[in-house]
Amino acid sequence: MSSFVLPAFVAVLVGCGIAVLAFVPFVAISYRRRGGLTFWRTLIWLAAAIYAMALWTYTLLPVPPADEVTCAAVQLVPFQFVTDILSFDTGSVRAMMTNPAVLQVALNVILFVPLGWFVRQLAGRGIVVATITGLAASALIEVTQITGIWGIYSCAYRVFDVDDLMMNTFGAFLGSLASLLLLRRQEGLQAPDAPRPLTLIRRLTGILCDLLIWGLFGWTVALAVGVIAAVLGDGTITEPGQIVTFIGFALPFAAQLFSVLSRGATLGERLVLIAAVHVRAPVAVGRVLRFLFGIGGYMLLSQWTFPLSGLLLFFLVVVSAVMVFTTRRHRGLACVVSGTEIDDVRATAASAP
Repeated sequence: MSSFVLPAFVAVLVGCGIAVLAFVPFVAISYRRRGGLTFWRTLIWLAAAIYAMALWTYTLLPVPPADEVTCAAVQLVPFQFVTDILSFDTGSVRAMMTNPAVLQVALNVILFVPLGWFVRQLAGRGIVVATITGLAASALIEVTQITGIWGIYSCAYRVFDVDDLMMNTFGAFLGSLASLLLLRRQEGLQAPDAPRPLTLIRRLTGILCDLLIWGLFGWTVALAVGVIAAVLGDGTITEPGQIVTFIGFALPFAAQLFSVLSRGATLGERLVLIAAVHVRAPVAVGRVLRFLFGIGGYMLLSQWTFPLSGLLLFFLVVVSAVMVFTTRRHRGLACVVSGTEIDDVRATAASAP
């Protein structure tokens, strides 16, 4: 059971991690190429990230200790699986269904069926590209196995099998064919440059992008500096120093400040094509207020410690969250305080003289 549970657990964990890291560019690309973001397409992309990791975890894990590696054989005879199947008792349907060779072939095909489906559904490519993608992915996995994970081990700890390569490719081909049954002509959908309403989900997506830009940038800077220091030093990754922490905070803070002061919208709002179209107060004053009662205030209060700073941050978060749900067009606290109205970027462009 552990040989099944461990790869699945790692695939889900790492796949979700990759999805979080890729969420901001995914939102930006979706809004510019497709005009928006849908729940089902987001869910399919998450499934694709988990599936991509599952391909590796189920073909490489569990990894044995280096001193316990048993060198595996290399199978270069095409259709050897036919001989293996016939070598077992095949006198009944039950015997055939429990035949280890049959199960291995079936699993190799099934494992790559989703790959062909994802290439067709998400990348919009044809059957030929989907099949070639399956061949390339399978070849990469098989070469990784035969080289002992590119030299980490002295020899291959899993069998390199040319039949696996063939069945994996066939599975991708079947997946691409199966996608033809599920593809729908997307007639009547809005064009990517058509204005869309400012829904609650869209506002929350922009807010989430702002938080991810802030958090992930700081984490990336700390990780990169730690890895570089470990490579140049004794190999130990240490906690980031004050300078590294300050850089991880200052750069996204400066980027958000510039975005709000120059365009009236945060980076996350611009990713989901939200623009500030009117400010009742003087523009300069309104944009400063919007920054301080929005992302700038959250960032400052999270770093600047003084009496009641934690309570003030909690109050700001709660009031902002409530007002996103209750204000017109889900403007939120920062927009209300600064007197800012927001709209779809494409609507403002269409109404411009």
